[in-house]
Amino acid sequence: MKSIQEWLNDKCEEMATSSGFSNDTVYFERQADILCTQAREDGYGTLELADHCEGNIATYLMNRVNTLNRAEIVRAVENAPYGE
Repeated sequence: MKSIQEWLNDKCEEMATSSGFSNDTVYFERQADILCTQAREDGYGTLELADHCEGNIATYLMNRVNTLNRAEIVRAVENAPYGE
């Protein structure tokens, strides 16, 4: 079984690359609820997940996903040929 950190990294990556992604706070609140359900189904405790997310799963997800998306934008700009 993956550590909670590895599991959460995978889930954040999925969110950042999924179609229908929204930067709206309500989206992250819904995703936090979904993530809690998935965590229980995958054998992780909700409290363990909340502890890892410093108590606020929605805020943690928003920060992580936005960081992943910003990093992707920076990579795209850095790799773009000049003049395009």
